[in-house]
Amino acid sequence: PPRALAMAGPAGNPYASNRHADVLSEEPKDDEAKLRLVEEIKNRAKGAFAQKDMPSAELLYGKAISLLDTIPGKAEAALYSNRAMVRLNLNKVEEALEDSKKCLATDPKFVKAYHRKAQALVRLSEWDDAIAAAEEGAKLDPANKAFAELIEKAKADKEKDADDKAKLKRDAQDVRVELHNASTARAPPVKKDKKEGEEDSSMRGYKTRADGKTTSYFHTEISDEAKKLIKAQGFGKPKKLDGPAEEAAEAKGGGSQWNQAGTYEEKGMMTWVTDNFKARLTGIVFELPSGSGGTLTTTAVADIKGDASISVSRGKRRRLLDISFEVEFEGKVGDASGKGKLVFTEVSAGDDEPEVRLEAGSEAPPALREVFNAFAKAGGQGLQPLVLAEVKKLVEEYKTK
Repeated sequence: PPRALAMAGPAGNPYASNRHADVLSEEPKDDEAKLRLVEEIKNRAKGAFAQKDMPSAELLYGKAISLLDTIPGKAEAALYSNRAMVRLNLNKVEEALEDSKKCLATDPKFVKAYHRKAQALVRLSEWDDAIAAAEEGAKLDPANKAFAELIEKAKADKEKDADDKAKLKRDAQDVRVELHNASTARAPPVKKDKKEGEEDSSMRGYKTRADGKTTSYFHTEISDEAKKLIKAQGFGKPKKLDGPAEEAAEAKGGGSQWNQAGTYEEKGMMTWVTDNFKARLTGIVFELPSGSGGTLTTTAVADIKGDASISVSRGKRRRLLDISFEVEFEGKVGDASGKGKLVFTEVSAGDDEPEVRLEAGSEAPPALREVFNAFAKAGGQGLQPLVLAEVKKLVEEYKTK
């Protein structure tokens, strides 16, 4: 009917312009259908996040949460944690903090939620609460270095914030003093003409020279002839000191030369990550065991995003790594060829395994897609474990920087 068509348009469907409008608009009635829809939505949300489509990822996770809210006992803590991560990427810090709290209310032992909560609190300048959240997470996962790094960052940011506020307070006090002095300053004294040799009564012990300048009685006038003799001898001219340059002291605690005190210093490492990941993850070859001479070969590394930095605080080095990237590859079996990519997310310097997802190119023929599923998608054999092993080597090398 015309009315139904009208309601399906942009005015009636708020998701009409979104490519996931089909699942976002669906409203199943029975619990079994709701659970099936939630699984579909979670897969799409992961894909949207990997493609950096954060607005869609937020909508999808929200839809899954609202569906499970209608089924008693089916709430999933991971959905709140994932949406918190998405909202941090969207700079919706307050909402990310609320999602982290809801996740922990659902599952108090969900470790990642403590990290998201601490990240949000750091951005909100709630240093003490951020440290407390990170410490709770560290209790559950002592081997996770990300919590220690986050605690150090929160402490350094808190100290810097206190220093900045103290400086602003001092500057404001200086301005008040200057304004007070300017308002109470007396008019400058009127200068009087003085004759050569006449004593300056305003300053006892001083006299006025022929050029009008004031000088002490103890000042000896040098004649032009004496000045020529001094110049001829070279007195008063700057001389080069011929001595070995002092070697710069070695920086303590791994800081730079200017940071000898070992205070907080941070160095960005994304250039190193980009250059080394592209160089080392390209050209990896897996030969298919079928005897057909087929191969899967990585051809490029693209869309490297995230954060990689090394900080030095009080002589201790902390390495932060949280990146995602895509490893493009080409498959050849006989005359058939096609492309695909392995999407890596949540690659960190911790012990957690990164998430890996296979995406086959649209032009890849069906037979080749089956090869991709067998030897690129699976984590136990084929191309993926070769790439993953190299990624782990790169992470370990990064941890020695």
